[in-house]
Amino acid sequence: MTKLPRTYGYTLIEIVLVVAIIALLIGVTIPLSSGFTREQRLRDVVRELLVFAKTARTEAMTTGRSAAVIFDKEGFGVLRAGDKEPSEIFDLPEGMSYVIIPYGGEKPLRPDGQQWLFQPTGLCEPITFRLEHNDDWMEVAFDPLTAGISEESYSIP
Repeated sequence: MTKLPRTYGYTLIEIVLVVAIIALLIGVTIPLSSGFTREQRLRDVVRELLVFAKTARTEAMTTGRSAAVIFDKEGFGVLRAGDKEPSEIFDLPEGMSYVIIPYGGEKPLRPDGQQWLFQPTGLCEPITFRLEHNDDWMEVAFDPLTAGISEESYSIP
């Protein structure tokens, strides 16, 4: 009686089980990352607006002259003290739109050349910015003392 050499390896059942677990993990991860990606697109635009607000505030405080963020249909820009045109411009990604809700304003305003003024003291008008892309939206309120975000809400269905 001769002994057959023992072979090492995986059975078909073990391989199928591992492949099934990997497929399950991929199936769960893809929908989660899709919502994250859509939220990140909105957050990127809000982050740019925050940078522009801080830039305008710093400009006003260092020069002693008012500066502004200008809103238009395609995006927004920073209007530095003494300039006639915005020196920095951010164009909205394709398919995105936004409205501005001024402090105490009941009706949202479509962007059409409005100016968000920053005084040499660093104060600005408190506004709310609502960004939309398809069914996704993000709304942020800006603090008049710091030009930072004071409130945030969003919906990514």
